[in-house]
Amino acid sequence: MRYWGMIGLLALAACAAPPKPEPKEPPLTGKITLGSGPCAGLCAVYTMTLFADDTYILNAQENTISPGRSRGSLPVNSYRRAVETLGQYEVTTLQRFYVPTEKANCPQAISGLPVTDLSHVDEDNDTRVFVTFNTGCVNFPDRDRLDQLNGRLRDIFRVKELIAVGEPPRPPRPEEDEAGQGIGGL
Repeated sequence: MRYWGMIGLLALAACAAPPKPEPKEPPLTGKITLGSGPCAGLCAVYTMTLFADDTYILNAQENTISPGRSRGSLPVNSYRRAVETLGQYEVTTLQRFYVPTEKANCPQAISGLPVTDLSHVDEDNDTRVFVTFNTGCVNFPDRDRLDQLNGRLRDIFRVKELIAVGEPPRPPRPEEDEAGQGIGGL
């Protein structure tokens, strides 16, 4: 009898409804654009758009590794990480402009620093966010959040690896040898 009882329990378990599958996340849509303008120094000037499939279009201009237009791919889930970063820093609560002409959002400004532009456009989810931030603006409440957001997005977009070059190499001075030491080096 015990044997038949076990078979009955197994049969009932087999007839029970299978567990519902976990809901899948909807596919990501839209694009995020990050750009930086010129400055008094050697700032990279570029516009890079990242798409939901982790591909990008880069328009690199002055002070960049390879000026011109290019396309490529970032690591898997780069777009997802960028969208999560925008949410983490509550980008929808930021102002549209942080520039010297908007005194409430830029009470003081240091001249000669680049302006960064950020946009997130996703027509499927009715998202349209645009932020223009003069990095010379100081002494306003959103400054730290904008710096952190910009830094995190630059990491996700791989700006240091794909775009920025910093100071170009200099030829050695006539009084220096190839090792960069003065003639008759120490």
